[in-house]
Amino acid sequence: MVVIRVLPNTYYLLPNTYYLVPSTTIHEIPERSGVGPFTTHHSPLPIHYSPFLAIINLFTQTQGWEYLVMTEQELNAKRTKIKLNYFFALILLLHSLFFLAYWFSVGIFRATVDAFLGDLVGWHLPYVTILMVLTGLLFLMTLFRFIGLRLAVKSGEWHPAAPDWIFSIAWPLFLAVFYGTFVLIFQQDPSQRGVVRHLLDLMRLGGDALLVLLAAVWLRRLVRYLRRGMMRASRRWPWTVGITAALVALVGLWLVPALFPPNWAYQGDLPSKPSLIAHRGASMLAPENTLAAAELAAIHQALGFETDVRISLDGVPFLMHDETLARTTNIAEVLPERVGDRASTFTLDELKALNAGLWFIQQDPFGTIEGGKVSQNQLSIDQGQGIPTLAETLSLVREKGMVILFDLRYPPSDHPYYSDVFEIVLEQLVEARMNSNIWFLLDPDQLALVRERAPQMTRVAGISSTAPPTAEMLLEQAYEIVNVDRGITTSHIRAYRAEGLGVNVYTIDEPWLFSQFWLAGVTSVTTNNVHTFNQLDQPVLNISYSNYMLSWGLFGIIVAIWLASSPPEPEPVAPEDVEPPDLQDFAMDDGELIVGMKNGETAGDPHWPDEPHTRFEWEPEPPEPAGSEPSDQGPSDPDGEDQPQE
Repeated sequence: MVVIRVLPNTYYLLPNTYYLVPSTTIHEIPERSGVGPFTTHHSPLPIHYSPFLAIINLFTQTQGWEYLVMTEQELNAKRTKIKLNYFFALILLLHSLFFLAYWFSVGIFRATVDAFLGDLVGWHLPYVTILMVLTGLLFLMTLFRFIGLRLAVKSGEWHPAAPDWIFSIAWPLFLAVFYGTFVLIFQQDPSQRGVVRHLLDLMRLGGDALLVLLAAVWLRRLVRYLRRGMMRASRRWPWTVGITAALVALVGLWLVPALFPPNWAYQGDLPSKPSLIAHRGASMLAPENTLAAAELAAIHQALGFETDVRISLDGVPFLMHDETLARTTNIAEVLPERVGDRASTFTLDELKALNAGLWFIQQDPFGTIEGGKVSQNQLSIDQGQGIPTLAETLSLVREKGMVILFDLRYPPSDHPYYSDVFEIVLEQLVEARMNSNIWFLLDPDQLALVRERAPQMTRVAGISSTAPPTAEMLLEQAYEIVNVDRGITTSHIRAYRAEGLGVNVYTIDEPWLFSQFWLAGVTSVTTNNVHTFNQLDQPVLNISYSNYMLSWGLFGIIVAIWLASSPPEPEPVAPEDVEPPDLQDFAMDDGELIVGMKNGETAGDPHWPDEPHTRFEWEPEPPEPAGSEPSDQGPSDPDGEDQPQE
């Protein structure tokens, strides 16, 4: 950095240096230094033709004005810093956008996270909502910063609205929260990996085109650079190879979505709509695991009813999901001293004395009552619900012609019926004579007994998406249906379907996610949202592969035409090198400051206009007070020309 201190009323000029002075600066100079207003008779030259860029520092020093002359290397370093900030802003923008999209898309899971964090810290607050609001504010701040930096990349000047240190703290802190949140979520619920995977697949709707377009912009710059190099090179083939490689890379990038299309671009015929298995019944409209919920599931055209079976202290199977009765019954009012006791430690009479419907009306866990989706008649039915036995449930399900899928929850090992619970449940299933309408979740060591006692029952394998077995292994064990969480990949789904296995995925409550599994080819899904899914006639987003390729090919043609119509940029004319001047050679007293040289000395320079001369002018200084000695020179003309004294 070269610093030139300018003494009052003395002006210096560096040859081959272009002083770019904003109009606001010109008008501020008289107020701060007492020097008359400057004007110029020609526009400043383009910055990229200048070996130096002069920047005026707008503050008054005792020695006079400070002019900072920035070298081209320092200017490039400044622009590089702006580009790095631009890149970091882009990274933060994409992360915050995806973070918001994820939390908006998961719906019911937000309440689960709030409950988990509330139990963890002891304060029940809308943690996810607070996080979403903060992320939204950060997204807006980053968006404005991103736009400003994009404009600053070309100008080389960046004047942030917020201090840089705010973002220096915010972006690493947010990225830590971003990745830390997903690590914690994946540890607690591995099936969320599938949700994220399907969300990214859905975002390919615009993401693929955006990535190809960004790549095309950068490759276009590279191609133009290589074409300029080829024009002045003696051997052109290396440059030709580079241009060809860049174009091949762009074509290859365009081919990736064509070879690996998103899930919503289906090939062949649209897959059949998955059947609906009501999770604990129509649990958004009625209290879970009650006969009212099972009946509503049938009304909303569910194929089946999914539930959980436990055994009472006196050996009667009944429906209950939780280990205790605290959440879904009025145990705190009837038997407050036993709120924390296991459900399997109660007799059937004690269970029948409890209400299993009032909690749903009081808490409205899904907001469906407030939203007007539950009728008054249904509310009156819900408030009188009790805990049903397995036998009562089988009777209703058989009457409605539905399928029943259940998890058998074993009691503690010291329970009197611990070793007999499977036999008791199997006996009731056989007596119900529902045959294939019973989807029995079986461990491998239970298969032989069931095939012997009830070969007509549908054998279901409960597997995890983190370690799915092969289709061949499941077929060898005589399984017919796979029951898996939503973390399962599309490739595994299609592999199971290709071997004739049915695939049921749980628990799917969002229409967009249901649509993704629909297009993946699953045979059924377990859902709380049966009343919404039964209204869908086709996936939320879907397009045939042929139409997808048509639109994608048209996009590729447009990008190719744009690239082909981009001529190489003209080479800038570099100024001649000059030796560093002695500044005293260019010092002048009050008068006229000539910028550059006369026309004869600048002839032929394409960047210097042919004018008689180019100059800065200023107003005459105010007259000296009375009593001072007269000036040796006469008054100056406002145009800067000397006038003869009268």
